[in-house]
Amino acid sequence: MRHTLPCSVAFALLLAAAPAHAFDVHLDSDTSVQVYEVRSPGARAFMARRRLLSRVALSVSQNLTEPRDDGSAIRFGAGVQLRLEQDFGETCLLDRDLCVRATDSSDPGAWQPLAADTRLDVPAVWAEITGLPLGTGVRAGRQLVLDTIGFARFDGATVRVVPTGWIRAEALAGRLVRGTTLGGTARSGPQGALRLSEADRVPWASPEVDTWVAGANLAGGPGRWLQGTFSFRHMWESSGDVLSRLAAGLSSQPTAWLRLDASGVWDLLTSEVIEASGRVTLIGGELTARLEGSRHVPRFDPGTIWAWFSVAPIDQANLSLNWQVTDDFTMGGALKARHADVGEPYAVDVDGGFDAWLRARWEGFVLGVSGFGWTGALGPLAGLSVALSRRFFGFVELGLDVSVWHFDDPNRADLYGTVVSEVLEARFRLMPEVLAVAEVQHATSRVVGHRFRGLVALRVETWR
Repeated sequence: MRHTLPCSVAFALLLAAAPAHAFDVHLDSDTSVQVYEVRSPGARAFMARRRLLSRVALSVSQNLTEPRDDGSAIRFGAGVQLRLEQDFGETCLLDRDLCVRATDSSDPGAWQPLAADTRLDVPAVWAEITGLPLGTGVRAGRQLVLDTIGFARFDGATVRVVPTGWIRAEALAGRLVRGTTLGGTARSGPQGALRLSEADRVPWASPEVDTWVAGANLAGGPGRWLQGTFSFRHMWESSGDVLSRLAAGLSSQPTAWLRLDASGVWDLLTSEVIEASGRVTLIGGELTARLEGSRHVPRFDPGTIWAWFSVAPIDQANLSLNWQVTDDFTMGGALKARHADVGEPYAVDVDGGFDAWLRARWEGFVLGVSGFGWTGALGPLAGLSVALSRRFFGFVELGLDVSVWHFDDPNRADLYGTVVSEVLEARFRLMPEVLAVAEVQHATSRVVGHRFRGLVALRVETWR
């Protein structure tokens, strides 16, 4: 939490350096500290850890021209996001006075290539010009694309064009951010691909490589009765293609009581539909009914061994109903069915389940109750959660969340039991822009015994 002083100083200096009318500035910062201990019931080691997670985002923008008749103007903007993860603590044996450091590469018996005490991630750093003719905008730097195909973080450029109010077009190109990229993490890489800069010392990892990405997106429609999207993305490396997909989506609300949605993703490398979903929503005053179905086929980086194994396509159907009884009371439920084709010689997985929930407000209290249950290949599995919160004195909010889960893994005889957990939370609004959060968590089960976790977080958000 000590980073808030340097951030505040940097923010003040930025405001002092700029004329009073020059910049729009937005600062968003949060810091959390976690205290936890990890023990495995079948191992002799435990980890007593403390984790500091700090994130800060700063963006500035300024009009370069006077506003046009429609209010638009050529505008410059820039932004940066930083994320720091710092671990403290030790890993020791329960029955011996021996502790090891998994990050010490000079100790081959303890070194874990994926372990790191310090991770500095740069999720974004960019500059852009918007408001050019035909609604054109250009952004360069590290940025994120998120659509039906999925997400990709890349270093490159994006061009957006909005020639009319009912159509938008976008094109992008750049280098994918991987764990071996400066200021990047493995979270941004393709699934199944493990690449390390120390690959010469880790025989099960591949060396770092440049992955390139290009794509386009077209969206719009004549009105609420028809809106559509079309997306394309291609990724490749020196050894071949990594990903090549098309996606399309349609939505329509011909009347106030009916909405239709459909989307799908086509894998060009395997000529197969890997994502598909459809939804029909009926809105009748306080009642909302929804029928939806989906299909998901897992995919991995074709450069890894995971791509050679058979995958299990998963089909799921849901029927839900939500009833807004009053302004302060809502209840609902859903029936679910799931089918997974795991292939020969395994059996087909078939499951059924339900969800139920209610939300209520009374005398300043906010109550939420939700439950679920599954039977079949995923079951028996059931859970119930009760959350209660209330604000006091205008700036303090206290909350209590209690949940009970029952599970019985049909594939592993020793994994069964009931998990009971409680979370006590306090939220302090110190200033309109500053929020402090403190949590104490406890969970217990037959499999792992008691577990405790503490969390302290500070969030700062301000703009000018």
